[in-house]
Amino acid sequence: MKQIPLGDAHPAFAAPTPRTARRWRAGASLATLALVAGPFAAVPASAAEADAPVFTGTLAVNGAAAVGSTLTLDQTGGTWAPEPESVAYAWYLSADPVLDAADTLVEGAGDTTLDVLPAYLDQYVIGTVAATAGGLTSDPVAAASGVVTVGDLVAGTPTVSGTVKVASKLTARPGTWPEGTSLAYQWKISGTTVATTTTFTPQAAHAGKTLRLVVTGTKAGYAPKTAYSAFSTVAKASFVTTTPKINGTVKVGGLVGATTGLFSPTATLKYQWKANGSSISGATSRTYTIPSRLHGDKLTVTVTGSKAGYTTKSLTSAAAVVSKPFARTSAPTISGTVRVGQTLTANRGTWSPTPSVVSYQWRANGTPIAGATSRTYRLTTKEHGKKISVEIVGRKYAYLPAKRLSSATVTVKWPVGISTPNVTTQPTRYVDTTVGKTVTLKVSATGGGLKYQWQRWTPASGTWTNIGSNSSTYRFTAAPAHELNQFRVVVSNMAGKDTSNRTYLWVRSTQSSPFAAYQWFSLWNYNAVMSESFVYDGYLAAAVAICAAPGYYGTGDLSVQFIGSNGVVYPGAGQEEADHISRGVALDGDGCGEFGAYTEAPRSVWVGGRWRITDRSDGQVYHQYVKYDSLDTTLAGTSARTLAGSGSGASQLGGLIGSSPVVGSRASLTD
Repeated sequence: MKQIPLGDAHPAFAAPTPRTARRWRAGASLATLALVAGPFAAVPASAAEADAPVFTGTLAVNGAAAVGSTLTLDQTGGTWAPEPESVAYAWYLSADPVLDAADTLVEGAGDTTLDVLPAYLDQYVIGTVAATAGGLTSDPVAAASGVVTVGDLVAGTPTVSGTVKVASKLTARPGTWPEGTSLAYQWKISGTTVATTTTFTPQAAHAGKTLRLVVTGTKAGYAPKTAYSAFSTVAKASFVTTTPKINGTVKVGGLVGATTGLFSPTATLKYQWKANGSSISGATSRTYTIPSRLHGDKLTVTVTGSKAGYTTKSLTSAAAVVSKPFARTSAPTISGTVRVGQTLTANRGTWSPTPSVVSYQWRANGTPIAGATSRTYRLTTKEHGKKISVEIVGRKYAYLPAKRLSSATVTVKWPVGISTPNVTTQPTRYVDTTVGKTVTLKVSATGGGLKYQWQRWTPASGTWTNIGSNSSTYRFTAAPAHELNQFRVVVSNMAGKDTSNRTYLWVRSTQSSPFAAYQWFSLWNYNAVMSESFVYDGYLAAAVAICAAPGYYGTGDLSVQFIGSNGVVYPGAGQEEADHISRGVALDGDGCGEFGAYTEAPRSVWVGGRWRITDRSDGQVYHQYVKYDSLDTTLAGTSARTLAGSGSGASQLGGLIGSSPVVGSRASLTD
């Protein structure tokens, strides 16, 4: 809506004529100015003047003329003629209730309401309205408020955060005040201000007195406002404490003392010793010497701490029974046979008075034996060669525990007839047998209470494993699996053990009981192993690895033939001649090497056939047999010299050479 500015530019403030003159005056109340219509002169008016809207009636400013309030321009007490097309509002600040050119326009105030700001203090607020109709705007009609006064500040509700007691920090919570309000704090103890900060910690002198928080708010344009919290009584503070203890041995004639524990802050302490809960006359020092009359009573000490502003606190220690020593004790004695497996018994001896509880601890060479805490103890092999003693502890209500240690026994011996095992007759050193024969190994030993555990070593495992039953004799039927095995027996009893010498076993195979592929077997001066069979340039072939005894070489000593399923012996072909390896076998530094063997035996006799390896060293004719197992591999274009290292089953032999059993000539082999 259009605002009507003040000043020479507006005809409202020009010299009035009788026809247009209007007069404003103050009524009985300065809160409202009324428009008073005077008589008009009979002067003809122009058409424009006749059509300008005219307000008849009362215009009022409603609302309290105070900072923070809202004023409203109310024109419902009058009417406009003719009916205006639009109206415009404006607000002015004035030193008096009459609108004139000296008044100040309130910028931006073009509505029927106006919020009273602190800048309006001690001034009148004048509201105006002007109407427009037919292109003509009326003179502004005005109404004034009273003089603007300070506003009423809306106070918050103060509260105190924290526990209202001595030494406890309190924080002021002022409540909700209008934005921009400055706050001041007063902590009052019994009406006297003691602090003006946002926090306050009551002191000892404040205990039992009333505390109140006072908050005063100030804001421009408002009267200061003071608000109060509820009254609180300052409680006494509490000590931080721990329970006291009695130091020293609580016995007749003993000097004991009170460990006061913790009193924080430092307090003035008092002591009271009690027997069975009753105060002992005169026993009010920190230390106390226990008289004989208290024997059997329960002794406690009560520590009381006090300090100004703090609640007095008393704490009592745990009770301790007043004891005294046994009148008489005896060292225990030990009865029983001092040998492994025998039971020893501890005898308490004479005590006065008789203890109600006796505990035991057996010792070997002075060291406690774990778990040996009964009156009796059965000696074990661990105690052999050691001296045994026993310690007892006697206990009785109101008597001090007493410890006594026995004298040590003689050295613990083995049971009668038991000594450290000793193998006196060793098993057969070397056994050379054939498949199906019974092998008997036997030892003799001394020591008493003996147990026998036979063990077996195989080239495949490389370790000793337990076999057989608890007997000095071990029998079994020789099989290909026993080839190059070693046997021994461990003889043991509670006194220890002894291990026999080892037996070396050679088993000669037969066509009906051959060795399997990849199993080590012995010849006369060689150990050997064969791969599975495979086809090589139309021949049946196998790879062979050997390890020779020192001074022996495969060339001229060894030959390989194939015995078909029809029983016919087929000589070797190419590298193999009828009775020896013509082209030699290269041996490494360990005396081991590889070569290929193959035969012209027809395919029809392969399945069910056997490879036969013959050792003719030292004038022997020593045969071993290996079962035909097909690898289902065909090789072509490979030289005979590299057959053993080809991509066939022979490639698996490389790792087996390193696991070959240690051998020498049978005539000179030693352990």
